[in-house]
Amino acid sequence: MSLIALAGWLFADLLLGLTIIMLGAQAAAPASPEPSPEPAASPSASPSSSGCAVRVAGVSSKPLKISFRVDPSASGRQLVTQVKTALRTHNGRLAGRHAGMVLTFGANGATGDGVQLAGRVNEAARRAYPGVFKAAATRNFHDLAAPSGSISMEIYFVTEGCADK
Repeated sequence: MSLIALAGWLFADLLLGLTIIMLGAQAAAPASPEPSPEPAASPSASPSSSGCAVRVAGVSSKPLKISFRVDPSASGRQLVTQVKTALRTHNGRLAGRHAGMVLTFGANGATGDGVQLAGRVNEAARRAYPGVFKAAATRNFHDLAAPSGSISMEIYFVTEGCADK
């Protein structure tokens, strides 16, 4: 048998072994809690003035997209000021809302530097607008096509709606 054929079988066996390990490593689904004899009173279970029997929250599928520039060499305090100034132009679309997930794309030379800049901008946004960004899940990415210091944010807000009981 040729060496290439053996390498193919070895790769297939390793892939199968890793698949079995990954399936075994997954956490079991949590057991559903037993229903209590009396339903607990909660504000979400009572009908609201809008006629909802149950209020549910989720994350919007359409993001607010924001682009701006920062100085990649700015100190933490300076970066917070730059981010606050950039986001202030979108204050009408941010006020009273809470971000559920934020994808931030930073450009700053090498890939690692862009990801690091995006992380610094996310932290600056938390400090500049804690009511909007404090509990948001963030992901940092590098933007290969943009000039250094460019930031693009996709902000997915938490939404509320009605659900049938």
